[in-house]
Amino acid sequence: MVFVQLCTPFVELGDYLPFVQSRHLLARQNEQLRHETDLLRQEVRALGETGRENLRLRQLLDLKQHAAFHTVTARVIGRDASNWWKSLQIDRGSNDGLANNMAVLNADGLIGKTISVTRGQARVLLLIDPNCKAAALLQDTREPGVVSGIDTAFNISPHLIMTYVNHDARVTQGESVITSGLGGVFPKGILIGTTTRARMNRQTGMYQDVDITPAVDFRRLEEVIVIVGQE
Repeated sequence: MVFVQLCTPFVELGDYLPFVQSRHLLARQNEQLRHETDLLRQEVRALGETGRENLRLRQLLDLKQHAAFHTVTARVIGRDASNWWKSLQIDRGSNDGLANNMAVLNADGLIGKTISVTRGQARVLLLIDPNCKAAALLQDTREPGVVSGIDTAFNISPHLIMTYVNHDARVTQGESVITSGLGGVFPKGILIGTTTRARMNRQTGMYQDVDITPAVDFRRLEEVIVIVGQE
């Protein structure tokens, strides 16, 4: 009978070192790749934000080029923390030609007017504030009225109301509302919003109140244009 001895080859610790070193190298490379991927994602987000900002600025530039008045472009740098919806601060002031009661708008439509101006900044009263009123027209029927904000603490989605509309006026849902040019603050023809509903004013019984959806998204204002004079 022949006996065959099975024996396991002796393996030294040094034989495992290349494998261990390789795993450590892969781990470092993976960590570096994750870091580079994070940086690339941040760059992509930054480029996307830059692209969106460039689009907004191009829209404002196009508005400036086609407007029949002199304008100044400004950035929003603050909002009234105690009255979030009703006013904001911009980074232009009297040094840039701004004064009180100047119309503020963007490519979408009317935003409000300047109410407090210093050398380098100005406060803008938003149209959704009840104290900011604009003489307006229903664009199709040419019916006049006055547009302002609605005074409510629960105004989660800001909207406007047009008052003093003739009780016989035919108001069509979705009709555009524009500034009439009366009053000397807002030039004629700036888009304010679109009508959603008309109802008779119960107190007077002589005029209609018309609910308006603003053309401007007041929650997402970043750049604005201030009308500083006529051409």
